[in-house]
Amino acid sequence: MPKCSFCRKIYEFPRGLTLALNDGRVLHFCSSKCRKNFELGRKSSKVNWVRKMKHTKDEMIKEINEEAKVKEEKETKKEEAKTEKEEIKK
Repeated sequence: MPKCSFCRKIYEFPRGLTLALNDGRVLHFCSSKCRKNFELGRKSSKVNWVRKMKHTKDEMIKEINEEAKVKEEKETKKEEAKTEKEEIKK
């Protein structure tokens, strides 16, 4: 999942905008708000809404990690169920 080049927010891939610059850099923006602020030359550390979002960013990362753990647990349960079915068939 890409990370916004301005606000550092992690977002899903189909959303947002990806810019490839002439010097080979690739910039990802989660919204037009971030893109426009970047083009205006603003620094994300000085923009109030980005500073406020840093607190929620930590919460988002925790949620993503929890979702990943849940998916792993489901996959392991499916694998265990498959192995049990194979043992029963034998």
